[in-house]
Amino acid sequence: MQKSIEIVLSPLLLPLVDLKGKAVVVIDILRATSTICAALHNGASSVTPVLSVDEALQYDKSKYLVAGERNGQKAEGFDFGNSPNEYTPELVQGRKLVLTTTNGTKCILASREADEILVGSFFNLARLSEYLSDREKSVVLFCSGWKNRVNLEDTLFAGYLAQSLSETHTWESDEVELALDLVAKAQYDPIEYLTKASHAQRFARLGNDQDLRTCLQFDRHPVVVKYRGGELIAR
Repeated sequence: MQKSIEIVLSPLLLPLVDLKGKAVVVIDILRATSTICAALHNGASSVTPVLSVDEALQYDKSKYLVAGERNGQKAEGFDFGNSPNEYTPELVQGRKLVLTTTNGTKCILASREADEILVGSFFNLARLSEYLSDREKSVVLFCSGWKNRVNLEDTLFAGYLAQSLSETHTWESDEVELALDLVAKAQYDPIEYLTKASHAQRFARLGNDQDLRTCLQFDRHPVVVKYRGGELIAR
């Protein structure tokens, strides 16, 4: 079977891609998919993605930790925001989480026609690449962007993942070539390259100078994360 790679640069472009029979990797580097990988690798039993703040707050707080953000800041009434640094083993070990974010959780839920939904971040790049290389499935790399706009960090990560899959997958795609060109520019220093990204500048305005550096650490949380039965779980 010939396995292909496609990249979706924005949620608005998702309807142009057939997801059936494919593995979709949802990418929201700053910060939802990074946070999900950190939480599950640090011992959370599951993460349930939901669309809205109101929906998240309806979950029983005796059973769930409620987490997420809107416009980069922790939502009112939540236990956690959307920084992976918050999700320490001491706080999340054995706990169920419900999560809603501006971009990433919406994209996970929008991918449900796919055969398999996975979560991608720099934290699990090597482990995810190994998993996808061994699977007999074509792959769609779905960049969450920012409020339906293309962003640098998700596209750059898609390029790193496409590059790592180049021996097992093929493509005829300008989107993949564009993402690979970003990798060539960034080399192996995504932190320096992404300081010019709009999301990095947004963090700076919010006084957050830590999450950019945290979320761009390669293989810090090497876990395969799957969406199954309405929950994200560690494989």
